[in-house]
Amino acid sequence: MRDLGGYATPRSYLDNQFTYARDDHRLTVLASSMVGSTYYAACERIESSGARTVFAVVCLTRQSTGARDGCTFGYKDSAPLWR
Repeated sequence: MRDLGGYATPRSYLDNQFTYARDDHRLTVLASSMVGSTYYAACERIESSGARTVFAVVCLTRQSTGARDGCTFGYKDSAPLWR
């Protein structure tokens, strides 16, 4: 990505990416932390039926200021571990 979309830190950007509402569910970041360049978050998914799941998200992040293509931030998230 070329920038963090107006967010000051990778953590605030990723908190925003993993907090949203859809017609059938909503996802909320309950707590998050950056340890070095790794983002950790506890997320809560609530289905429209009321079913609740809490799970972890882990993202590896990378920031670069001198990339030739102009991209300054990237992340790779983990696959969901819930069933």
